[in-house]
Amino acid sequence: MTTTHDHPTDGTPATEESPQSSKADRPGHDPPTYDVPAGEEPAATCDRCGRPFPTTTHHDLHLGEVHAGDLTDEERGRYEDAVEAETDELFVYHLKVIAGLASLYAVLVLVYMVVLSL
Repeated sequence: MTTTHDHPTDGTPATEESPQSSKADRPGHDPPTYDVPAGEEPAATCDRCGRPFPTTTHHDLHLGEVHAGDLTDEERGRYEDAVEAETDELFVYHLKVIAGLASLYAVLVLVYMVVLSL
């Protein structure tokens, strides 16, 4: 929905986009299309924008981040569960990275000590 106001300096109309409008609503902007690889079926598809997702967790995260304004209580609960699961996975990944860096450092120190002892 577009509203028109007179421009304060020269009297020409200025348009202002409402928060509900999107690029797809404007003339000349087609909604994006998504290609799913042949032989693969998406695990979930967004009923609001039609975007396919490889997992239901990705779908739940998409709903909470892109369509947050019109979520049902069930969808909001699934979004919060998906965020919590993603946070846990990221924490484990960070632990693995720290362990890998510490191991690499220890190996480099041992190799350096061996080289210096020769």
